[in-house]
Amino acid sequence: MPKSKKLNLLELLTKREGKYVGIGINHEKKEFKGILEVKSVVNHKGVSFRYKAIGMEGTEFNKDTSLYNEDTVLYNEEYTIICNDSENKLTLWTLNNNIGTMARFDLRRYRQVSSKHSLFIFGYGDPEDNNIFREEITIELWDDNDLSYNYSWGEAGGHFLSRSTVRMKKID
Repeated sequence: MPKSKKLNLLELLTKREGKYVGIGINHEKKEFKGILEVKSVVNHKGVSFRYKAIGMEGTEFNKDTSLYNEDTVLYNEEYTIICNDSENKLTLWTLNNNIGTMARFDLRRYRQVSSKHSLFIFGYGDPEDNNIFREEITIELWDDNDLSYNYSWGEAGGHFLSRSTVRMKKID
């Protein structure tokens, strides 16, 4: 029986290079526009995610972007790199305006949900430990080239829940 080829998880992400846009919902039940640019970096050794979640409500409307002034409704802005670490484990590193420092999220699980849908779950902190802040970022890949980018988190003393979800269409 032939040996099956090992699945290259990083390659699944680098193949999704492009720009994505979609409407999501945050932890306050407010809609936002998710904008994501996915790029393969350093000779396909990693993939970068440039992501913004911009609220659909605000005080200063910009007719060119069809959005309100980002300064008043920018829910999240991040620069993320996904690559293998020195132990060859897939890892997500993110710098965003909500955490304020570079944070490492280890791949907790990859799951092929169906032939049309797979997901990556990266995490920081133990979701069951209510004494600390903990967070997970889930990336979902769909067969129609859609990409979902979802956050679950819990403050110290709080519940760990899904907080932000967006499914985006590839536009470029």
